[in-house]
Amino acid sequence: MELSPEEYGAYWRASFRVAAGLLVIMIGQTATAPLFGYGNVGATAFGVFLLVALVLAGSFITVLGVARVVRTAVDAEMRG
Repeated sequence: MELSPEEYGAYWRASFRVAAGLLVIMIGQTATAPLFGYGNVGATAFGVFLLVALVLAGSFITVLGVARVVRTAVDAEMRG
């Protein structure tokens, strides 16, 4: 698979997007863990909401990156 410089840049930007999405998910888990330790229902509910929101955002970013990587690879294969 021969990549042009533009495709090579797009591939690496998409790879960084995948890494950023996974990082958002991991930070979400770490940041919300203390909220689950409290016995208060409000803190636990806020922790669940925050965790779900961050996991959804991270998953969205990751899927966009994966789609871009696949698109770049398919375009390079179709061209060559």
